[in-house]
Amino acid sequence: MLLPILGFLFVVIILYIYYNYRSGLPGPWNLPIIGYLHKIDPNLPNITFTKLAQKYGPVYSIKLGSMDTVVISDPKILKKVLMKDEALARPPLFLFNILFGNKGIVTSPTNIWKEQRKFIHNYLRTSGATKLSSKKITFEEQARTYAEEFIDHILGQGDRVTLYPFEPIVHYVGSISSTLIFGTIFTRDDETLLKIENNFKKMMLLAPIGGPLNYLPFLRFLPKFKQTVASLTKVVEETRQMVFEVSQTHTTLKLDENSPSSLTEAFWLQRAKFGDDESYDPEQLRYLLYHVFGASLETSVNTIMWFILHMAQYQQVQEKVRHELVTVLQGKAPTVQDLTKLPYTQATIAEVFRIRTIIPLGLPHYTLQDVQVDDIKIRKGTTIMSLLWAIHMDPKVWKEPEEFRPERFLNDEGNFFSTESFLPFQAGKRMCVGKDMGNMIIFLFVATVLQKLKIESCDSAPVDMSYVCGFTLMSKPQKITFVRI
Repeated sequence: MLLPILGFLFVVIILYIYYNYRSGLPGPWNLPIIGYLHKIDPNLPNITFTKLAQKYGPVYSIKLGSMDTVVISDPKILKKVLMKDEALARPPLFLFNILFGNKGIVTSPTNIWKEQRKFIHNYLRTSGATKLSSKKITFEEQARTYAEEFIDHILGQGDRVTLYPFEPIVHYVGSISSTLIFGTIFTRDDETLLKIENNFKKMMLLAPIGGPLNYLPFLRFLPKFKQTVASLTKVVEETRQMVFEVSQTHTTLKLDENSPSSLTEAFWLQRAKFGDDESYDPEQLRYLLYHVFGASLETSVNTIMWFILHMAQYQQVQEKVRHELVTVLQGKAPTVQDLTKLPYTQATIAEVFRIRTIIPLGLPHYTLQDVQVDDIKIRKGTTIMSLLWAIHMDPKVWKEPEEFRPERFLNDEGNFFSTESFLPFQAGKRMCVGKDMGNMIIFLFVATVLQKLKIESCDSAPVDMSYVCGFTLMSKPQKITFVRI
């Protein structure tokens, strides 16, 4: 009787060891079924994964549920892995798929993604929203116009105004994106943009990458998680419908193939060319607008909010940025061409990107075949997590990484420079297609605002620099004071 029991235990031990070490990479011990999920801090998953990287190295393996996951915080290796065609897919994560669906640009199959990325890039280039575009002036004028309207909104209330900046920033920054994507101009009393952005924030909190529901979908039958799934499904459907209604209500389709007035119109022009191709069917448009507008809104609004908070907290940095803007621009409106003449401003924006990485765990990838990079083999069917937080907070690269220090991005001559360890828009072939657009919006907005407004904390109290970590890294609501210069 004892022999069969010992045999059974021996088999269990062997399977357990195989279960933990079959990747061939270092990593923590994982439990059957749940893997390492029980030890991930739900409020600070970025810190949990970073501590594991410090212990097991910049490439380690972990089980999230039953899903093999490789976590990478070495920028060189990450770039190589994400350039592989075998690693272009998205993983079958439960909440992730509810959040993004299987169309659009974020999670679409590789063949659709390639066509849609090319389409979006071409449209952004022709509309002036890329750094190489010949029509930058038009897009710059739109961005500056909304920044000026934000300033007028503030100063219309007095020379010294204290308020919660989130709502007006959503309206005026969101209007830059909506003009480009829908051809839309929202009135100041229209709350559509605020409703959409608030919904996106709810979704980011309900669907964190490290959340157990992503990896253990059977949990959705338990009361606690059942409510989460119901709430996420409802807000996703509501937001997708709101975005689509904006495109239908506000977009005027002239169908001028030489000069489409919006991304929406450009899509219909492509549909006229491609017919019933799945890359240009109406359902693809619904998801595409939802993805592109959501990504633009979340990235730009969050980054500008973090920029404002850091300027309120670090007055000396703010004064240096303003001095540079005033000295170089001499009262002129900023343009993207001025960016190279404004190294300290550029460095300050980069430091905000670094110290408050908007997507700290990156957008996950998934291997459809084995991937070999140097001496690292990642098996087929593995989720790849880009641990951008650890890359941006690595003390070996960034001295005292918790300190806000724009000078890290300046060389000995005072010129802006970046490093391979700076990846605010991730890396690889699926790198954010709206990178240039996002950078342009953020620079033009903050450079315009800082010339006319001084930013201070409310009642000289310390700014709350803590964050809420969901899918994205969000600041906490707080009042900020704006003073006329």
